[in-house]
Amino acid sequence: MAKSSPGDHEFLDPDEWESWGALMMLHRSVLQRLDAELRRNHDLAVTEFDVLITLFNAPDHRLGMSALADRVLLSPAGTTHLVTRLERDGMVRREIDPADRRKWFTVLTEEGDLALRAARRTHNDVLRRTLLAVTTPSDRQTLRRLWQRLSEEQLHPLSPPD
Repeated sequence: MAKSSPGDHEFLDPDEWESWGALMMLHRSVLQRLDAELRRNHDLAVTEFDVLITLFNAPDHRLGMSALADRVLLSPAGTTHLVTRLERDGMVRREIDPADRRKWFTVLTEEGDLALRAARRTHNDVLRRTLLAVTTPSDRQTLRRLWQRLSEEQLHPLSPPD
């Protein structure tokens, strides 16, 4: 069996690698803290909070399952499983899509809104102690510009090269 050598590998430049590492470290540390405190204080996983806040921000507090999966960055199967748990707990309900009776909407319930409202303070406190504590206003402006650029790309994906 042939062994690889460092010359066989493509490496990122140090600034590229450190940028990627910083993003991943920040993401992991914030999400771990957020998940732990939401579970402890509100019996909600961070993914459940994400579904609730996504529905809260959606028109009429409802989204089709595919749109919800896209927005919370979960697989369709994972989203279905999560919505089933939230529905069992009374935080969401499913409604049939009257335009296409094969599809379903997920709708935020009053109980889900109350759970979200209670969990927001914990969510915001964790973000202030983690992400916001280690970033400057200038860092956050850069993050906002990146978010806007990435959001625009989501709406208008670049055509693949020929």
